[in-house]
Amino acid sequence: MDNLNKTLQEGLESLKLKHWGRSIGEDLSKMKDQEKEVIAKYLTQWIATEKSERHSSMIQSKIRTAKFRRVQTVENYDFRHSKTTEKIEKSYLTLNAGIAKDNLPSAVFTGHAGTGKTHLARALGYTACQKGLSVLFLTAAEMVNHLQHAQKTYNLEAELNKYRKPQVLIIDELGYVALDTQASNLFFQVISSRHDAELGTIATTNLPFGKFNQIFANDAIAHAIVDRLVNEAEVFYMEGDSYRPHQRQEKIKRKKQNA
Repeated sequence: MDNLNKTLQEGLESLKLKHWGRSIGEDLSKMKDQEKEVIAKYLTQWIATEKSERHSSMIQSKIRTAKFRRVQTVENYDFRHSKTTEKIEKSYLTLNAGIAKDNLPSAVFTGHAGTGKTHLARALGYTACQKGLSVLFLTAAEMVNHLQHAQKTYNLEAELNKYRKPQVLIIDELGYVALDTQASNLFFQVISSRHDAELGTIATTNLPFGKFNQIFANDAIAHAIVDRLVNEAEVFYMEGDSYRPHQRQEKIKRKKQNA
């Protein structure tokens, strides 16, 4: 019974019910053996249920806060879609499986439109949420627009912190909008801060790194941003046919199977 008392105490304390944990040993010692067994049995079940429900609620909260717009998981991505995606499967799955508090994911997905870059980026974020990490997803244009507005309204530091603090930040569609000097500098501040803090940064882009001077105001800042983005990141080159027609065909197949 001593080992059971210890298990119950640890379980209650993990739920931040430390006073219950401290007193339960004394209370159980006053009960008959049959009473102890009944109390211990059900209390153990209730503790396990409470832990499970709290964990599920925490994950759902992380997913809502991430603002994915659409949840996409690695299980729903078909790496057999093309030879290119087959090549990246092993390294991608290794990165995804290794996500942890002390091993935050950093990645850059670069290549043609429609090849699944956003899907795989979101899937990393979803796994991070499952591990209890803070995640934020948004487009590069949205982030810069918010920062520029905050600068005009003298609220820049607070807005910068929104993008500095998440353990995993996913910046989608980098390259679809050219950034002026001010916007480029604001973008650099976010990337530089996250790089220095060793946080996870994931980006998707349709441009090769050599053409980042088409996104940012000048070669110097483009080079500085690329250097920090890829320093410790896994780079995935996504080429080949669009993944979207393949997705549509898979949906049609599933509908026919369920009909």
